[in-house]
Amino acid sequence: MQIMNVAFSLDTVLMKLASVSWQEEGLFACRTIMILFAAVAVLGFYAVAWQAILGKVDLSQAYLNKGTVVFWGLLWSAVIFHEQITPFNIAGSLIIFMGLLMVNYHE
Repeated sequence: MQIMNVAFSLDTVLMKLASVSWQEEGLFACRTIMILFAAVAVLGFYAVAWQAILGKVDLSQAYLNKGTVVFWGLLWSAVIFHEQITPFNIAGSLIIFMGLLMVNYHE
């Protein structure tokens, strides 16, 4: 399931790269189109994998694990784009994760 979440989080990286390419080269540049195609392919993989996982894992467990996408997004922003992770980013991520825990384990 985490492999699927990593792939989904990488889609945000592809979309940021596509945005940069669009600004620098234009929408119909070969590089921009290839990056957008890769992003759609990742989303297609994610959709198929998500359906397969829902057939094997309880929905509440699947959604709880989906919360790790926020963590992966922070990691990619720091590693790939050299963006600074602020205490507010960490606090926001923790709030999201705690909310998922509360919703799934309120019983």
